[in-house]
Amino acid sequence: MAAVVTSKGRDVMTGRMRGSSPTQAEPLNLAWGNNPNSLTAAVTDVALYKEASEARVAGTSSQQTTTTANDTYQVTGTFTSAGGQTIAEVALGDSASKPFATTWATAPTGTGGTTGTLSASYTPANNTYIQCRGEVMQVTAGTGTTSVTISRGVNGSSAVTQSNGDTVTAGNIPGVTTVTNGSLLFHADHGAQTLASGDSVAYTLQVKIT
Repeated sequence: MAAVVTSKGRDVMTGRMRGSSPTQAEPLNLAWGNNPNSLTAAVTDVALYKEASEARVAGTSSQQTTTTANDTYQVTGTFTSAGGQTIAEVALGDSASKPFATTWATAPTGTGGTTGTLSASYTPANNTYIQCRGEVMQVTAGTGTTSVTISRGVNGSSAVTQSNGDTVTAGNIPGVTTVTNGSLLFHADHGAQTLASGDSVAYTLQVKIT
């Protein structure tokens, strides 16, 4: 299990501190996901591995004390499962809405392929970023179509073999806000929780400043 403040999350925090323009929204929105490939969260992540169908939850934030007064940012929130599923990841973002996401109809070849076909037209602009499994890629061409050209293993991630049907989600790397709803502060994988419809999971997520 890993729980990380993403590279983009550092950007979110410093932007929040200095009141960047446009003003950085508080990253208190919880997102949960299925993590179908049992992956480990990494600072390079820009998206969940597979965000679940439920709407994001606006959490309740507070300052907490771990070592010194108010050195920890805490967000609590509860999800209720809409159906039977396995949940194995959680994240904090600055938007209550989800970013663009689809699946590979035809995944890039191996770790060197630079083209792929999506199951839905790519709506963000060219030169924005996507994540599949643990790899972040830049979409250099193909906006408005299902056929995209990509640069592999960006934002410090490594190229990995992907499969048809894998989830592809748009997100923002540090210094970039082009993808709507695409900025994550925090991402964690956790033990698989097998849920039935109506089951609830309460999260308490903390980011300690050290």
